[in-house]
Amino acid sequence: MRFSMPARINHNAHLSAIHRNLGVHFENANRQMDQVASGHRVNRSSDDAAKLALANDIESETRVLQEGGRNVQQSIQMLQVAEGALAQISDISRRMRELAVQSTTLAYSESNRQSVNIEFQQLKNEVNRIAEFTSYNDLPLLDAERELAIQSGPSERSNDARIHIGDMRASGSQLNLAAISIDTIAGAQQAIDFLDQAQDRVMEQRNEIAAFHNRLQMSADTTATIVERMQGAESNIRDVDVARAVSSITRSQILSQTATGLAREADADISRILSLLQ
Repeated sequence: MRFSMPARINHNAHLSAIHRNLGVHFENANRQMDQVASGHRVNRSSDDAAKLALANDIESETRVLQEGGRNVQQSIQMLQVAEGALAQISDISRRMRELAVQSTTLAYSESNRQSVNIEFQQLKNEVNRIAEFTSYNDLPLLDAERELAIQSGPSERSNDARIHIGDMRASGSQLNLAAISIDTIAGAQQAIDFLDQAQDRVMEQRNEIAAFHNRLQMSADTTATIVERMQGAESNIRDVDVARAVSSITRSQILSQTATGLAREADADISRILSLLQ
């Protein structure tokens, strides 16, 4: 009688393969559940080292751009504060010119000129007050000659935007109204000339601020568009396709259940063989 080679009971290659496949299915299911829970297809280097590094680089660059965008938005707000103050100074200077014109009339007595000059000097003091107290985040804006730099990107030089804002005090070099008075006809006539020049300078400064504001707004809009596209690129790399991941989880669970059933059958076969040998 010929006997075939007996099966090894202590080691069952078929059962080992089943257990190995079962571990793979459990690992796949757990990884996919982590992806669904986090919303990210790439969570760690073992998922995809190259894509994870690329996604992290894009995220880092995006944060730099977002910080630059915030700088630009704050600068726009700062310019709006300065422009509002200059609008007030412009209104006051127009009123001062009206008073100067009134003081040149021959119908005014010396007493009349003294009266309008009191208001004139008070308005001049108000111009000083506005210029000295206009600030943004504790940064004075109009009380001295200043060059303001706004960094809108990672490079300290190539992304700097600069604007010069002059000293807008009545006593400052831009307006040069410190010494004028309208208590005489000659003084009032001189004041009109000085006020015309001051109004021109205020208008020039407002125009410069408006142009710079528009430039910054365009920069902010461009940055927002770039950030949106970079976030989309990062999302394409990092984010999980939930429907596909759930389908894969279901498949892994089915395969795991099948492998578990096969493992139980293999264990039962071994148990039957052992019972026959007893």
